[in-house]
Amino acid sequence: MKILTFISFALCLICSEKLSAQIKMTYVGDRKTDTETYLHYQTTTIFTEAYQVLNAYPPVINPGIERRLALSSLDALFHDPRLDKGPAFMSYIGHVIGNIATGLPDNKPTGREVRIFRSYNLGFIVQTASVTVAFDLVRGGESDNHYISDTLMRSIVDQCDILFISHNHSDHADLSVAKMFCEQGKSVIVPEEILKDLPQLRVLRGDDMIRENIHLPNKNAVLTVRSYPGYQYPGNTLNNIYMVTLPEGQTFMHTGDQFTHYEDMIDKVNRDNIKVDVLMLACASDMSSIIPGVKPSLVFTGHENETEHSVPHRGASWLSFQIMHNVKVPYVILAWGESYLFMN
Repeated sequence: MKILTFISFALCLICSEKLSAQIKMTYVGDRKTDTETYLHYQTTTIFTEAYQVLNAYPPVINPGIERRLALSSLDALFHDPRLDKGPAFMSYIGHVIGNIATGLPDNKPTGREVRIFRSYNLGFIVQTASVTVAFDLVRGGESDNHYISDTLMRSIVDQCDILFISHNHSDHADLSVAKMFCEQGKSVIVPEEILKDLPQLRVLRGDDMIRENIHLPNKNAVLTVRSYPGYQYPGNTLNNIYMVTLPEGQTFMHTGDQFTHYEDMIDKVNRDNIKVDVLMLACASDMSSIIPGVKPSLVFTGHENETEHSVPHRGASWLSFQIMHNVKVPYVILAWGESYLFMN
């Protein structure tokens, strides 16, 4: 499904008759035009045109200037607090995340292909021909004004087989989303108890690495899961680093908010001679330590444009490109709602 279709539909929803009447083709010298109306019109236009470019230049390793500039344009919008939770922002995120709901059934991998979808924040969905695995899937926003609607999120959960939660912060752990999985009899893996009386919720945490084979009854498939105990630094919030080996044989690692102190985990990965195919990590991570230590075949960054953080700490695609410039491993930076087909 073309991303532009959703954006065009979003524009129809946003631009009500009243708002359309306020939009003018010239603003020079017009002192009656209010700032909110102007910014809304400008933001909607940039969202639309940025995704037209992203649609024309899809995710690749070593993207050209067109794609990088489109991602930087989105960064600029997400770092303007005046736009936070505005109608253009809310419609934009709802419709681009809709590409995940439609992309999961429409572009299902075959053979040893793996498709990786990027959701909000550090949310990733990994899909193979046999299973669909979700990491840190959240609706985002506030309790009375979520970025992703319950209906849309449920349509995504319907197509996933298991959820891994790295740590108990609202931009990584959404209790309502976890309940959606549990209500369907699907496992939710967590570092500590965050929901009570739900048998599908499993705490996978120890003083050392824990290895378990987790059965997915709805797919009659088994995942080999390694959970490494970590913490979000600064602070001591429990943060699990997950390494998941899929039935097709590929191994994916998701680090959550483990920004530093990778040494113990890297030593265990190397000790056990584990080949990591894909590493998914936050853009604020210590790239110079974890990537050479883990030696993945491909890296995905996440956590860019976390609008619930202060402006300097929201992360940005342009900054991720700069940080990753000297990393000697292929990497891909996705916008929300985009996906990348990995073949190994």
